[in-house]
Amino acid sequence: MDLSLNKRWAPVLFALAGLLLVAAVACGGDDGDDDAAPSGGGAAATAAPAATAETAAKAKPATGGSSGAGAKAAEPAKAAEPAKAADKAKAAEPAATVAQAKAKATVAPSGDTGGPEGSLVRAFRTLESVYGIGYVGPYRGSATNQIGGIEEALFIFDNGNPMTPFLVDTWDIDPAGTRARMTLKKGLKWQSPIGFEDKDFGELNAAELVEWFNRSNATTNPETTYGDGGDFAAIFLEAKAVDEYTIEIGLVAPVYYCLPVSQFGCLSAARGVHKVTSADTEGVEWARSHHIGTGPYVQGDCTPGDRCTMWAIDSHWRQVGNVASITGIQVPEATTQIAMLKNGAIDMTELDYKLLPDVVADGFRFLETMPGGFVGQSILFPGNLWEHSHARTAEPLAPWDGPTLAQDYPWIGNPWGHQGATCTDGDGAGHDLCGNAPYTDTDNGTGLDDMEQARLVRLALSTAIDRGAILDVLLNGIGTAIYSEYMGPEYPGWDASRTTGCWDWVGNTITCEGTVQDVPWKIADGDLDVAGDLLTTAGYPLVDGKRQGFEKLTLQAYSAEAGPVGLEVADTVMSDWARLGIEIDGLVEDYGGVISPRMRQRIQFLPVLKNGDVHSNVYPIDWPLPTVDTSSSRPGWGVGFESQPGAKWLFEILGEQDASVRAEKHLTWVDYSMFWLQYAGVFQVPKGIVVNDRIKSWNGYQQHYSNVSGNPEFIVLQ
Repeated sequence: MDLSLNKRWAPVLFALAGLLLVAAVACGGDDGDDDAAPSGGGAAATAAPAATAETAAKAKPATGGSSGAGAKAAEPAKAAEPAKAADKAKAAEPAATVAQAKAKATVAPSGDTGGPEGSLVRAFRTLESVYGIGYVGPYRGSATNQIGGIEEALFIFDNGNPMTPFLVDTWDIDPAGTRARMTLKKGLKWQSPIGFEDKDFGELNAAELVEWFNRSNATTNPETTYGDGGDFAAIFLEAKAVDEYTIEIGLVAPVYYCLPVSQFGCLSAARGVHKVTSADTEGVEWARSHHIGTGPYVQGDCTPGDRCTMWAIDSHWRQVGNVASITGIQVPEATTQIAMLKNGAIDMTELDYKLLPDVVADGFRFLETMPGGFVGQSILFPGNLWEHSHARTAEPLAPWDGPTLAQDYPWIGNPWGHQGATCTDGDGAGHDLCGNAPYTDTDNGTGLDDMEQARLVRLALSTAIDRGAILDVLLNGIGTAIYSEYMGPEYPGWDASRTTGCWDWVGNTITCEGTVQDVPWKIADGDLDVAGDLLTTAGYPLVDGKRQGFEKLTLQAYSAEAGPVGLEVADTVMSDWARLGIEIDGLVEDYGGVISPRMRQRIQFLPVLKNGDVHSNVYPIDWPLPTVDTSSSRPGWGVGFESQPGAKWLFEILGEQDASVRAEKHLTWVDYSMFWLQYAGVFQVPKGIVVNDRIKSWNGYQQHYSNVSGNPEFIVLQ
C-alpha cells in the first residue's frame, strides 16, 4: 500500500500532497534482522542502476525447466483432526478488531505469470553472510532469508488461520496431544543454487524433514545454534519418519492450537524448511555457504557485507516469481540509500520512519507488503526471573545466584530471599525451590516488599514516557502509542477502558488495596507528577532534585525493527526519566553479538529498548503469548524475564481446544503482564518498504516477524 494513501498518516501527509484516498495497513515477517552486526566486507557505496528486463534475461544463469507456468496458489486450509470442539471453537471466536479484519492474508497470484523477467536491487543497512544450514550458523538471519524466496514453510497464515497447510498435505494431532503427524506434498524439489544446476539434490521427503527438525531442535541437538532451536525445544521431542512422506514428532505437552512451523511465526518460530543433509553429502563448509530450499528463488553469487543475488526458477509447484533476479546490497547510511533511490541505483529499501514523509514527497511510495500490521518497540525489563525451575525439564534454575540479583536494582523484583530475610524451600507460594540473593534489602517503601517496590518503579518509568511527543516529534505522527508489548491500539482484543485487576506474582488475583492498584491498559502519558509520587512511595524520595538511593539507571538501545529512530526514542525516554531526578546513562551495543547472548543466558539486567517476541499486532486473539517470555525456551533465546504463571498458562493455552477459552486465557496473561509491567510499551508504526515506480504491487502472506514480506515471488513490476 502507498504510505500517502493511509488515513492514519493524514496529519503529516495532508501537508505533503493532499492525497485523499484511504488504504489498508500492512504487516511483515522476516526472521533475519538486518540491524545485526556486519559479517564482514564494506558498504556498497554505489550500485549499478537496476537492469532492464532485456538485460536481466541475457544475464540470467540457466536454471532449466519450462518457463512461464506458475501453479495455482496455496490450497485451502485443512484443520487438525483431533479438535473435538472445532465447530464450537469456531463459533466462539471473538470478533476481530478492524485492524485484524484487514489483516487476513492476501491472496497469492495464481495461473500463468508469463515467466520471470526484469531485475530489482534492494538496499539493506547490513547484508549478512549466507548461512545455508541454520543449526551450525550464528544467531542471525542469512542474506538469503533477508531477500527471501528460498525457504518455504510447512504452514502459512490464511483467513486468520496460521496453520493453513502449505508444504504439508495433511496433518493432525492425536487426541491425547502426545504427537503431531504431518504428511508432505509430493514432488517438492530441492532447488539447486546457481552454478550447481546439473546436480540433483533430490526432494523434500520425510527423511529430510526429520533431519531438519532433529538437527535444529535444542532438545534433540543441544549444540544447535538455529534461531528457532529453543522454540522447537519448548514444543517438540524427536521427529521420526513413518513412511516416505509422513513424519511423527513427539510433543512436550498437548498442543492443539498452533505449532512453531508456520511462516506466520507461531510460538516464536518463523523460518522455513531448508536442506541440512547437504552437510553430509557436500561437506559442512559447502553447506554453510549454499542455502537450498524448495522455494521459487535460488541463491546466486553472494559476498558477505556487500551483495547477494537471488534468481527466479522457470517452473515451480506453486508460484513462479515475476522478477528474474533480486540483488540485495549493503548500504549502511540512510542518506546514501535515498540518493541511490533518486538516481535509480536501487529500487527499494527500508528507511527510518522519521525520513518517510520527505521521501514520499519526492515521489516514492511506502509499500505495505502484508496488510494489517504494525511493528512496535517497548522497554523490556530483563532480570525479573521469577521461575525457580525449568518449565519443561524441572531443572533448578537458581536465579538468586545469578548476576541479575547480584545487587538490589530498583527495577528488578526479588520474590526470593536476601541476606537478613532468608527464604527456604517451600516456605511460601511459588517457593517450591528458594534461595537468597547476596545483598541486604533495606530501601523498600513503608509496608512494601521488594516485588511491589520494583513494580512501582517500573510503573513510574512507564508513566513518565511522553509517548505523544515521541509520535509527534520523532515519528511525524505516524503510528500509535502502545502500553505493553502485549497490547495496544490495533491489537486484537484492545479495550482502552479496561484495567488489569490486581495480581500476586504467582498469578493469583488479589484484592486491590494500598499501593496495590490495578493498572489501566491505557496509562497516562508523560505524567511526571504521578511518576514521581510512585517513586517516592517505592522508597526513593526526591531531595535537591535527586532520587535518594536510586543509583544510575542505564538504558540500552538498539536500532531494532523500527529502525535507527529507536536510538532517538531512547534519548527522549532517558530525558523523561532524568526529569524524575534519576541519574541516567545510555549504552548502545551490538544486539546480535552482545545483548542477544546475554538475553539467551538470562544474565541481562539493564532495561532494553527494542521488542521482544511480539513483533507485531497481527495474530489471532486466542494464541498464547511468547514461549520465550518463560523458561520454556531455555537454552534458546529469551527476553530476560520469566514468570511461573506465564509458564503455566503457555501450556494451558496450547492444550485447550476451545478457542473462546484460549482467548480468555490470552487476555488473562495480558492483564498479569501489564499489572507487573514486564514491558513498558512505547510506540508502534506500520510495516513496509520504500519503493520506486518500477514496482506495481507486492502482496505476500502474513508474517509476524518482519517488516517486509519474505515472498518476493509476488512482486509485480509495472
